[in-house]
Amino acid sequence: IESAASDLIQLEKLSPKNPFYIDLYRNPASEFPLHFKLFQYGKPLPLSDILPMIENMDLRTYNESPYKISIGKETFWISDFSVTHAKGDLLDIASVKNAFEEAVTKVRFGIMENDGFNRLILATGLNWREITVIRAYAKYLHQARFRFSQHYIENAVIAHPDIVKNLIALFNLKFSPTQKPGIEKKLISLDKQIHDSLEAITSLDDDRILRRFWQLIKATLRTNYFQTTENGEPKEYLSFKFKSADVPELPLPRPLYEIFVYSPRLEGIHLRAEKVARGGIRWSDRREDFRTEVLGLMKAQKVKNAVIVPSGAKGGFVLKMAPTEGGREALQQEVIACYKLFIRGL
Repeated sequence: IESAASDLIQLEKLSPKNPFYIDLYRNPASEFPLHFKLFQYGKPLPLSDILPMIENMDLRTYNESPYKISIGKETFWISDFSVTHAKGDLLDIASVKNAFEEAVTKVRFGIMENDGFNRLILATGLNWREITVIRAYAKYLHQARFRFSQHYIENAVIAHPDIVKNLIALFNLKFSPTQKPGIEKKLISLDKQIHDSLEAITSLDDDRILRRFWQLIKATLRTNYFQTTENGEPKEYLSFKFKSADVPELPLPRPLYEIFVYSPRLEGIHLRAEKVARGGIRWSDRREDFRTEVLGLMKAQKVKNAVIVPSGAKGGFVLKMAPTEGGREALQQEVIACYKLFIRGL
């Protein structure tokens, strides 16, 4: 009865504008005590869409109990999933519940990417935006020709959750707009703690991967992470400005500065050879190596500009959610929209 009453309260919150809610909980009487419920308005998501979301949260699904509820002309669905996690009974639901439920909702609506980095939610208790920071740095590493695949990087960070939490703490401490007295001492202490943790890693690959995240945070000059919209919501894109000389093993020639813009909808980069530089921005179709393309264009622009004061600069972006329907007009609209997002990110 108590469960049914709780479910009704959640159903009353659903509407066409708010069609999705998730609840992570334990049911000690169940064979698999860890459960989560999906509350959905109208048409439910197919299982083929839900299961990859669950698996990328590092959960294994054993069964689903679906319920259809019709109230007047409105239809609601409750799906109760029995799942397990590697931590078993050691998983502290209270500490990860909000982060998990919010992250699944963000994935459901395409605000957060659905990949293996989401395993960090239950492993660390970090929220979806903090996981996005790790993902965005990994996407930049791919463009910087870092030799490890995303899947391999995911496994490395999952294996060292405490280091990842300290890396995010370093990022937050370094860039928080509300700086407090004693910040420098805290940064030095946290930096040393990360260094000592990295020295204790036994896997050379894991050491190199996590050390590169550490180096990228230290090479980052600015970020828009703490900026919000007029409604107080996080912006839909994440930007990092790097001092390129501080990023290890970048392909030559190295720009003076570069800005990487990430979102589930697009990725882009702007390379600047000097403080005073000029050059154009292009829509690229080279999703796997657009930085390599832009780097070549920046080099050519630098040569062209040799006879004038400004040096060379160049930028480019790729689409990640190009429309499959609507033809050329729909594609053109998406390109224009992503171009605007890229410019805002810069």
